[in-house]
Amino acid sequence: MKLGNSIGISCISVAMALAAIPAHAASAAIGVAPSGARPACVAGQPTAASYTWDFKAEANQIFKQIRTDARQVTDDAAQLESYSQSPELSSEARVYELSHLSNPVNDIGSKLCRLLTIRRVVSPDQQQAIDRIAAEVHLMVFHAQDAYNFARTHYDGFFTRPYRNDVQSLYDEASAVRHSVHNELRASL
Repeated sequence: MKLGNSIGISCISVAMALAAIPAHAASAAIGVAPSGARPACVAGQPTAASYTWDFKAEANQIFKQIRTDARQVTDDAAQLESYSQSPELSSEARVYELSHLSNPVNDIGSKLCRLLTIRRVVSPDQQQAIDRIAAEVHLMVFHAQDAYNFARTHYDGFFTRPYRNDVQSLYDEASAVRHSVHNELRASL
């Protein structure tokens, strides 16, 4: 799947998933409170296993997976930043490398969806971490989409400030996700 489509879907999924968090957290994340929006991550009907499931442990496992994906995004963004210093690299290679980000970004979006689904049954500290991570993921997806759109339309613009700013912001937001997850995992020990 092309990055434009997959990141676009992730953007929509994350934006819809943000509607599942409380209005005060959503407004802090995106600047406006959702009004009656249906979340993309809707919890199914409880099952017998739901009543005995260890949601705190599940959330911690998902946090670990998100940390791994965010590390991949930071590594890829660092690689893209180094490519912006290399005029000999073709624009096709740069777009390919940028499209490589789609998998970990989409994986983070899927995992965030599950966290938002179980948010109401985890500890208050985990709820706050989920809210913080949701806001950071929202920004990360935004910058990934901007960098990709810029790369698709400006084949000679990989050395320009807008592209480099988006790549740097993508790196910063992925690092923030890693940091938030790390702190939550350390606090839950």
